[in-house]
Amino acid sequence: MNADKVVLKKNQAVQPEYQMDRKKFFKSYLLDLLAGVDEAFGEDLDKLADKFPELVRPPGAFPESEFLEKCARCGNCVRACPFFALKPVTMANQFDIGTPSLRCYEGWCRFCDGFPCVEACKTGALSLANHEKLKKIATAQLIAGNCLRSEGQDCQECLVRCRQTKFTGALIITDEQKVPRINPELCSGCGACLNSCPAYPQPAIILKPL
Repeated sequence: MNADKVVLKKNQAVQPEYQMDRKKFFKSYLLDLLAGVDEAFGEDLDKLADKFPELVRPPGAFPESEFLEKCARCGNCVRACPFFALKPVTMANQFDIGTPSLRCYEGWCRFCDGFPCVEACKTGALSLANHEKLKKIATAQLIAGNCLRSEGQDCQECLVRCRQTKFTGALIITDEQKVPRINPELCSGCGACLNSCPAYPQPAIILKPL
């Protein structure tokens, strides 16, 4: 059997696992560690998996399980980001330590021309071939109860910042509504709106990774 066929069979064998979302990936790992406890703990394992932090990965990232397998924790993508939007994970779990994630409180993703973060990745954890992930890395969601506009304040910081991105129109404020409305189809998950949100102690916007 030649090398190409060996690689093909290997890729075919692992492809379904790569399609798992973050919760399923961690639950699968837990079940491997705790063989036979699924029936005993059931919903408790689901709750435990839910507690793993949801991290927004850089543009071009593969699905989580494949990303974690390929990422060398080298920090090249973090150093390549000209806007300091990427930071290595320092407090999460053994899977994530040292891996890059978008830190919206300190910066937001500009989806730079040429994607320097992707170009800096030597392991293939980030790839220019992942065309969809070069356009969208997450989806912003509004927590209406935290929004200052729900308290009658005329805050438009998120709208102003959204208009400064390459994906204008993802967030709108109209006279008929108190709080902003986010169009998930247009939102890139860049984190600009979250970065600018002045709501305290909890922002009115969160990012949900893809």
